[in-house]
Amino acid sequence: MVILIAVETATLTSRSFIQFIDSKMALNEDVLRLPGDPLPEGCVLRLYSMRMCPYAQRARLVLAAKDIKYDRVNIDLNNKPGWFFDVNPNGEVPVIIHNGNHVYQSLVCAEYIEEAFPTPKLYNTDPVDRAWEKIYYGHWNSKGIPAFYSLMKAGCLDPEQTKRLTEQITVMENFLQKKKTPYFSGNKLGFADYMIWPWFERMPMLGEITGFQMTKEVFPHLMAWIDKMWQDKAAQECKIDSKLFVDHYSKYRTGKPDFTIGAQKDNIVHETLENLDGLRDPSTRFRQSKN
Repeated sequence: MVILIAVETATLTSRSFIQFIDSKMALNEDVLRLPGDPLPEGCVLRLYSMRMCPYAQRARLVLAAKDIKYDRVNIDLNNKPGWFFDVNPNGEVPVIIHNGNHVYQSLVCAEYIEEAFPTPKLYNTDPVDRAWEKIYYGHWNSKGIPAFYSLMKAGCLDPEQTKRLTEQITVMENFLQKKKTPYFSGNKLGFADYMIWPWFERMPMLGEITGFQMTKEVFPHLMAWIDKMWQDKAAQECKIDSKLFVDHYSKYRTGKPDFTIGAQKDNIVHETLENLDGLRDPSTRFRQSKN
């Protein structure tokens, strides 16, 4: 890397050299940047994220679907800087910084992107269809996601937790069957699909850890939907590394997650988790310093 920079910058002035280095650093999503730091050229907003986080992936999917260029910064959720609590007092990702303002929580961030950048439109225009979109991903949010993490934490095909997740996936299967369209958003992929997708992308990885499987015989409509989702440009752009996922959640379920997995960082902080959805030890959930 040093040699590469030396060659590329051999003819640069000292000022342009600094600008060159700044541009290289800005491309590194694991280099912390403050909310008020200038955006890299062409970027319209900053997204604080975490590589394996399905909640932050919701915002990334919507951004990708709209072809919005943005500055992604990954936060080590075990070692958060004090200033991060100024933009989200809960200390969680995602957080969006746009035009000097900030918003947080995954659905709020995704909705903000849809409304601030309305083209192409991902919401349904019909109010009834839009209401049902909210019902679909609202159900998955409140019932499906907790069931997913319960089985993940069990680490095996625990009968009770397997039944719990299967029941919630069946609800989603029935939603699609009754809707009689290929997507939760209708005849074309839309907002609701992106809000649900991150956990279904992770189902095969959940299977590697627990043995859980979805089949076309049991879930024909969902499996067809999954096949169509994999054909989507945004889903491909935002897909996660399956090996890193399995490594991450293998540590997650033992109570010592590595939130920097996939990044080249020193001094990784390990800690104990206290619940299924990633709420961490209070010492890392609240501001600890003025850094």
